[in-house]
Amino acid sequence: MRIPSMAALLSMSLLSGNVPAANLFCGGPVPQTDEPTDLAHVVGDQTLEYMADQPASMVVCSKGYLFEKCGDHETAMRIFDRCIEAGYVGAMIWKALMLQDGALGKPDLPAAAELMRRAAQSGDSPYATLGKLHYASALHEGKGVPRDVTAARSWFEAAAAEGNPDAIEFLRTGYHVGDRDGQARGVGDAPPVAGAAPLPGVLLEEAAVPGQPASPARPARAPVAPRLVSEAHRLVAEAATPPATPSAPLAQPRLTGQRLAPVSPDAPVAAWMQSAALTTLLLTLTLIGAFRQRRGRPLFLSHGA
Repeated sequence: MRIPSMAALLSMSLLSGNVPAANLFCGGPVPQTDEPTDLAHVVGDQTLEYMADQPASMVVCSKGYLFEKCGDHETAMRIFDRCIEAGYVGAMIWKALMLQDGALGKPDLPAAAELMRRAAQSGDSPYATLGKLHYASALHEGKGVPRDVTAARSWFEAAAAEGNPDAIEFLRTGYHVGDRDGQARGVGDAPPVAGAAPLPGVLLEEAAVPGQPASPARPARAPVAPRLVSEAHRLVAEAATPPATPSAPLAQPRLTGQRLAPVSPDAPVAAWMQSAALTTLLLTLTLIGAFRQRRGRPLFLSHGA
């Protein structure tokens, strides 16, 4: 998985609202029994509780992401602060997303935008590229900083030049979903779906009563093209017309091996009679053989028997 995707997943987890509010060390501290031999109750170096107090490193900073995913926001923030102080740019992105979404309470948009700006200017790729995208989004929306569309476009162009797909999409359409708000809305104005044709149900409804005004409970629809209305009238007429009665009986299929072959109603029954006679003969021979074997005699005797 690419590193920028981790920050996107963190943002989605914060927006989902499904993480527990208080989950210290992702399940609580290890219960202590003061028994040196009780290894099941020792804070080992592979536990999250142990990692929470270790010096900043790539492994420790990544554990902060896990703490945030399981809902231990306070420990995650403590780790990210330590990692930011040590110069880890990824921790800037993660903490900014937490501040932006209010993981510890009220959102702090100015602090989040400042961290995104620091990440964007860090020169550390790929987190710097992701910082450019988020800082450009903050400038474009005026989220934590004064709105500046011109400066935002410059940052979008810088992120796109480094290959960020969301920045490229924004420059192409004026909208991207790499940064979403609490209602899952992206940045910019979502373009309308081009070439979307009316659904058949809409056409039939428009054609059922031509010229009927729209109901006050809903807005009036855009006028439908005459060709589509004519097609809808044709569909309604065909649906109301009963199917024609066939003049000749349909041929009944019969299974022959792996193929279905039509059988005419006037087909002779000679083949069926031959099959029945053969079946009767085989059944008779089987019974005779069973009777002779019961008496200890073979079915067919040789000349010397």
